[in-house]
Amino acid sequence: MNLFGMLELSGSALGAERQRAEVVASNMANAQTTRTPAGGPYRRQLAVFQAQRVPRFALALAGGLQREHSSAVRVAAVVPDQRPPVMRFEPGHPDANAEGYVAYLRIVFDCSLVSAEHLTFLEFIQRIPENAYLASIDLAPVGATAVLQLDLTIAFPIIDVMLGGEGKSGEVTRDITEIEEQVLEGIVRIMCRELQTAWQAIALEFNFGARQQVLQTQRLMPPEEKNLCLSFEIKMSETRGTLNLAIPAVVSNALLRKISADFSYQRRRGPIEGRLQIQKKLLNCFFPVELSMPGLQVPLENITELAPGDLLSFSRNATAPAVLMVDGVPLCSAIPVRVNARRAASVLSLEIPLPPKGEL
Repeated sequence: MNLFGMLELSGSALGAERQRAEVVASNMANAQTTRTPAGGPYRRQLAVFQAQRVPRFALALAGGLQREHSSAVRVAAVVPDQRPPVMRFEPGHPDANAEGYVAYLRIVFDCSLVSAEHLTFLEFIQRIPENAYLASIDLAPVGATAVLQLDLTIAFPIIDVMLGGEGKSGEVTRDITEIEEQVLEGIVRIMCRELQTAWQAIALEFNFGARQQVLQTQRLMPPEEKNLCLSFEIKMSETRGTLNLAIPAVVSNALLRKISADFSYQRRRGPIEGRLQIQKKLLNCFFPVELSMPGLQVPLENITELAPGDLLSFSRNATAPAVLMVDGVPLCSAIPVRVNARRAASVLSLEIPLPPKGEL
């Protein structure tokens, strides 16, 4: 095959890969789309490649024309994934069905936060595994830089799904290719968009910076700078991996101050829901109760001469009620009674005046 033949085949391959990249970008952009013009959630699109015999004419040395054929490649069709969608229970979602379930793009994917701790940037770097994808994230308008680290053990299955596969784990001993790097860049951009939504309380923008190597990453910030390090566990089919995010303390502290200020403001307002929740918890608490007759006085002589079996007489009328105290606070007037083998109090009146201010 001469030079023109190789260029012809390479051109067809580049054109087919460009179309597949467009399909992958559409899949990533619609990962959370639950409504389409055709009805139902977005279905993953798959590019179907097909070999194509293209006639090529080359000038033969003998001076004649010789017809040859070369096997090029083209995208024969773009078809939707026929597997049923994944149903998630989200009763408040506008696209939920009568049972409260929402249909999503069928990707078995779960991400959960497993730890959040303050580390120096050097400690974060030392925890990065040998085979990992690293990227810098620009934080505007503060002018800071965050670092994202994704294990290749989970990166390869994500790439496989985006390229139309089943999400199988790949060989983690190799580095990612240029096409795989482009796919991961698109995924990180989606993550940045989701992080920006989560941190909108402090109007922070997350923008993808660039892929970084370990040596380049070490120069992004001083080794002793404090960072809020968030660690997420990602599960995809039978594969697990870790996503780590290092956010400078100057940014995380701003979010914590915002949350604290909002929490204090809400406490002063005392929302009804909060009061009802506290009331519910208090109703299950136990308080000391005492039935007594305060204000009784007897001579000290009578007390010092007491012996077992003696009767101590009071000046109070026998029909005078006692006072029921709850944790030292008068609640009502009552008289002691007996219910089977237990002591009890028969409430007479709730018109006990409240104690002076400051004694509660």
